[in-house]
Amino acid sequence: SVDAAITEAGVDADTVSDKLSFLNIHYYAAAATKYGTLAKGGYEYDGKAYDGMFAHVEGFTTCIECHNSHTLEVKVEECQGCHEDVATVEDLRNVRMAGSEVDYNGNGDIEEGIAAELAGMQDVLMQAIQAYANEVTGKAIVYDSAAYPYFFLDANANGAVDEGEGKFDAWTPRLLKAAYNYQ
Repeated sequence: SVDAAITEAGVDADTVSDKLSFLNIHYYAAAATKYGTLAKGGYEYDGKAYDGMFAHVEGFTTCIECHNSHTLEVKVEECQGCHEDVATVEDLRNVRMAGSEVDYNGNGDIEEGIAAELAGMQDVLMQAIQAYANEVTGKAIVYDSAAYPYFFLDANANGAVDEGEGKFDAWTPRLLKAAYNYQ
């Protein structure tokens, strides 16, 4: 859908087009994340390699092996077989795969849980989105996960969505791809 919108707009990567607007993955993100490139839930850049389905451990490969099929709550007691320090869903944020010594977010901490690595990467991406929007489009952008359409024009450049600030309207193809993945 991102590529189709960009093709229809007919502009190069860094040209603002009024034919572009934010595209939302909406409620498919959780399943798409588990299935990686098989589900194509994130924007994938040409020439890059992307992981397929996340294979946990035997017996825990489908959604309902980890989540209650009716409430979707995580079956924390099942996690405790391998993750002895896990007593609550919140504790799962601190889990890190054994042998993973990659500092994905660049903060120097290879002991933090994967949730912190992901949050750090999200921070890095938002900083890049905001710098790009300022430098290339000349307009400040701000994000609010609780308010549709999520990306707003930050008219006073204070980093918050204030009353009267409307949706961001200076999309370029490059910015659209990054915002799609951020969401």
